[in-house]
Amino acid sequence: MQAETLILRGGRVVCPLNNIDEVMDVVVQNGRVVSLGSTAEEGRVIDCSGCVVAPGFTDIGAELGDPGYLWREDLISGSEAGAAGGFTSIVSSPKTDPVVDTPVAVAELVSRSFELSGARVLVSGAITTGLDGEHLAELGLMVESGAVALSDGRTTMMHTGLLRRALDYARPFGVPVILRPGDTELEGSGVMHEGEVSTQIGLRGIPAAAEEIGVARLIALSALTGCRLHLSQITTAGSVKQIRAAKEDGVRVTAAVPARHLIMTDRAVDQSVYDTSTRLLPPLRSESDRLACVAGVKDGVIDCVTADHVPLTRIEKEVEYMYATPGAMGLETAFSATLEGLGGDLISTVRALSVAPANVIGKRAALEADAAADLVVFDPSVSISVEGPFRSRGLNEPLKGRVLPGKIVMTIRDGCIIYGPKRD
Repeated sequence: MQAETLILRGGRVVCPLNNIDEVMDVVVQNGRVVSLGSTAEEGRVIDCSGCVVAPGFTDIGAELGDPGYLWREDLISGSEAGAAGGFTSIVSSPKTDPVVDTPVAVAELVSRSFELSGARVLVSGAITTGLDGEHLAELGLMVESGAVALSDGRTTMMHTGLLRRALDYARPFGVPVILRPGDTELEGSGVMHEGEVSTQIGLRGIPAAAEEIGVARLIALSALTGCRLHLSQITTAGSVKQIRAAKEDGVRVTAAVPARHLIMTDRAVDQSVYDTSTRLLPPLRSESDRLACVAGVKDGVIDCVTADHVPLTRIEKEVEYMYATPGAMGLETAFSATLEGLGGDLISTVRALSVAPANVIGKRAALEADAAADLVVFDPSVSISVEGPFRSRGLNEPLKGRVLPGKIVMTIRDGCIIYGPKRD
């Protein structure tokens, strides 16, 4: 990719980090933002009238399947899907085959990521070897090899003593530890949220308590060790309440909610006639949980919104509901789902998709002079119909067929247009 001088003219510039929300030009040169408000004499002019110009989005924990699960996704397709969704950076999950649990595996992915022409792919290393929950991986060496985070890859680690040691070991390296809160015994063979709907339609449920017990355990360990902890998938009102209290007590914890959980509930399982794209872990929750998560994002208790991107194939999804592999794709719809879930609140949307997740991995997502030119341009007044073909290889988009607000017009990474209008 070769950067060029770009003049983004007449857009509404939104930068929560610098409290900017006004119409102005943005000039990009040599991969950096060189000015806000003033313009350049020469360069490619792009009319952004009626659109919002904001820092590019960051997603934490997407399963890109590379290496080993290339029929689901690879670095190229995942990178392109991210760019189409407004993401300039994606932190990949270590849940691959083999698992990303050694410095060599981290270095190999980092090396290949430089060749991508879509969203940049950053690497997280596994906390335990093979994600077995029993043996600590080489945490420090993986960070030295380029891992920006350490993760359980959505596999709930139930060995509390080992988890405590992992957090102790990780703390000096300064990277966040990304964990999915849960309790495997309570989750059991459940396939959806335990509540009125699961009782009515006769599917085994996963109680909200499974997540909330996990949240309590992880918050206590974070307070004990002082490690930076990121709770990757928060979906219940009780979890939001606990995180609020933990932050008030000064615990170093951040949290994210999947974008689709801001607009979908467990009733989607029944209404979709058991569409297996709604088979998720954590599952779609009740309306009261959804509203609590929306409120949590708006007031900053839940820092981030994640695409929760788990692309799967027909073989894994076109089976009976209880046998379907849990997960859904989401990189290309996370922005619109967030915008709808937050009632069109642009500031909260940009903060949750851009500023906060970048901050979790130690990056600064801001529009300011000499900042990296990672930008997204979107039109909040245009609605989109969620239909394929998608750039992701996944076939499990639970929002398919819905009309959602907001259209990604352009994504710019390091001053290069990676999605949107290209030169003829």
